Amino acid sequence: MRNFYSAYWWIFLLRGIFALILGVLAIIWPGATFTTLIVFLGGYLFVAGLFALIGAIAARKTTENWGIFLLSGLIGIILGVLTVYNPFATGAALIFLVGFWAMLAGIFEIIIAIRLRALITGEGWYIAGGTISILFGILLLSNPEAAALTLTWLFGFYAVISGIMLISLSLRLKRK
Repeated sequence: MRNFYSAYWWIFLLRGIFALILGVLAIIWPGATFTTLIVFLGGYLFVAGLFALIGAIAARKTTENWGIFLLSGLIGIILGVLTVYNPFATGAALIFLVGFWAMLAGIFEIIIAIRLRALITGEGWYIAGGTISILFGILLLSNPEAAALTLTWLFGFYAVISGIMLISLSLRLKRK
């Protein structure tokens, strides 16, 4: 008997194709408005949520972890609807969230590097990485328009890589 993942390999394939297309569009047309990208992101969250929901319903008889798929699907659908409903708020929140996260991550990297001085050599590289993270966060917060373009490209590359990985996974699952 095939397991859930092998039986529903096509769900991963569809998610991968959708992510790949969205990523390529974000990279090819970086001049598209950030609002459009946020609406696409909302559409992706909604579609991915639907596929996760379908997977959860299908998995309820074959796996005991189907509740995780269900929760993931419902959250994706809700976030997708909210994002499409108010893309400006979502876009602004995303820029500020990434900016503050980068600064906080940089601070923690520097603290960890200082604490690890006795255990490792070359901690200066980790401190430099933390400093770059802090500067990246400051740049995002100081110029939201450039941040929107930068985040569009970053999202595009992430979506392409994620799409390729999901397609590869689906093809391996299909063979099982």
